[in-house]
Amino acid sequence: MAHSLGILIVDDEQIVLDSVRKLLRKEDYRLFTALSAREGLTIFDAEDIGIVLTDLMMPEIDGLEFMKLIKEKNANIPVIMITGYATISTALQATQLGAFDYVAKPFSRKELQSVVRRAAELARVPDSTDQAGNEQSEGSSRQLTPFKTVGDNCWMMRQKDGNVLLGVEHSFLSALGKIQTVHLPAKGDELRQGGVYVQIFSTDLRSHTVLSPLTGVVVEVNQKVQENPELAFQDPFGDGWLIRLKPTRYERELKELGL
Repeated sequence: MAHSLGILIVDDEQIVLDSVRKLLRKEDYRLFTALSAREGLTIFDAEDIGIVLTDLMMPEIDGLEFMKLIKEKNANIPVIMITGYATISTALQATQLGAFDYVAKPFSRKELQSVVRRAAELARVPDSTDQAGNEQSEGSSRQLTPFKTVGDNCWMMRQKDGNVLLGVEHSFLSALGKIQTVHLPAKGDELRQGGVYVQIFSTDLRSHTVLSPLTGVVVEVNQKVQENPELAFQDPFGDGWLIRLKPTRYERELKELGL
């Protein structure tokens, strides 16, 4: 039987650590707490951690830098930011830099449990490479190249004409639950590598962004997904692709990414 999921909580205020532990103690998690990023890194190296919750504003090493250090050790781990109301805009920026989501102080038990449960679903999903073979439509024999660097949520596949299909990985979509709306760029829009190329709203009204792995011009948008957002979840590696991009720095950017 698999052991319960390990969660690391990092905040420089003991009252916040105590509060999070209290709100999550009835769930089936192993909880670890740290009063600094350095202490958190020591625990992360010593324990089997599946999710990280970290305060955004901390002395010496702040939440964004701590997330970067964690992602260098495990790029796939969901990191949830804890932030005050005054730093919501920074927290939104953090999601663009790879954070799974954020919770704002003071948060309720329901708010905290909801975001942690979604992150837990993502942490427990097997690698989507196996799922890709099962989820492709019958007539599709595409060789997908998952994009693993920016947010670990996007896949891409280059076509014979040099254009690239972009989509969202099944593991990421599984963690969101039911999708309400998908906002895509328009045909002719220019994207930059690392910029937001899709915004997904789940039924709990949370906004989730996915970053573009490449720089280029949008040559086609999947109208089927705009009309039926759930298609992105039902067939993410087939009819649920999102946009077709004409890359402008393909070879250089792939080389930089080590792909």
